[in-house]
Amino acid sequence: MIEFKNVSVAFQQGEEHVDAVRKVSLSVGEGSIYGIVGGSGAGKSTLLRTINGLQPATDGEVIVGGQSVSSLGRRELRTLRSNIGMIFQHFNLAESKTVCQNISFMLEAAGWEKSKIDARITELLEYVNISDKRDAYPGRLSGGQKQRVAIARALANHTKILLCDEPTSALDAETTASVLELLKKVNRDFGVTIVIITHELDVVKSICDEVAVMNHGEVVESGPVYDVFTQPKSDFTRQLIAHTQNYKIPEEVWETITGKVLKIVYQGNSAVEPVLSDTSSKYRVGYNILHGKIEYIASQPTGVLYVNLIGAPEDIDAAEDELRTRVAELEVIHHVF
Repeated sequence: MIEFKNVSVAFQQGEEHVDAVRKVSLSVGEGSIYGIVGGSGAGKSTLLRTINGLQPATDGEVIVGGQSVSSLGRRELRTLRSNIGMIFQHFNLAESKTVCQNISFMLEAAGWEKSKIDARITELLEYVNISDKRDAYPGRLSGGQKQRVAIARALANHTKILLCDEPTSALDAETTASVLELLKKVNRDFGVTIVIITHELDVVKSICDEVAVMNHGEVVESGPVYDVFTQPKSDFTRQLIAHTQNYKIPEEVWETITGKVLKIVYQGNSAVEPVLSDTSSKYRVGYNILHGKIEYIASQPTGVLYVNLIGAPEDIDAAEDELRTRVAELEVIHHVF
């Protein structure tokens, strides 16, 4: 559906030459949800805007639906854009227009017959669950409601591609979850291809099929979300993941610990099996979970636990050997008898 072939974007910012995107090659499958993640200034938004031609590529080729974006004339580019919706961090709604008028404006611009616009708006507002806000102005809406209007507007012309630029950055955690569920529903119900730009790893983990990690304009790693976040290959990706995890154990806790402390990495079935309790019973050792969590990425479990094993040294050693055979990774990080 979308392919980047060795795409670069450069421009002048005052007297400075900026290489915003550097030689990016990626493929986004039709009907998939694709995340592009990285820090501020990584080039994510610039790359996103090359898809609908709002930002021309300096070099390389962006292909959308089999068409090279750079080769399209004005009329063909308008047709392409009519099939691509966009939603933004700050919603980009016209404050002087009602919810109905915001969506109507998009349909009118797309050439819809006036007799069909009202029914389409009703359908869209029911779908995003804000029918009662039809005549409200954006200033009267919550952040989540505004983003639902923006999604309805973006889908209005039976969009085939939805580009999302930091769509949840201005929302609280609960509202973020509801908006992401709506986007998943859109993808599932209509087969819309969704590309999401974000700096929030939790957004990518919860909704995306594949992800590209960008740093200084380059893609440093890409692939299925589960693979990238459980087995990162680049140092930058590992650092990015580490910054979202806080497994610091207070010094006063360390002072009371005897036995061994293990860092255990779970992936796949081992993350939901009673590995610790089985091993504890078998080798007569106690265990105390000091820190960590199990989470689901692309519906697959993974996690890290810091576990204190307590008991006779020979039993602890035997339990450690058993655990190594049942988990993805195990590291002894503390050892006091």
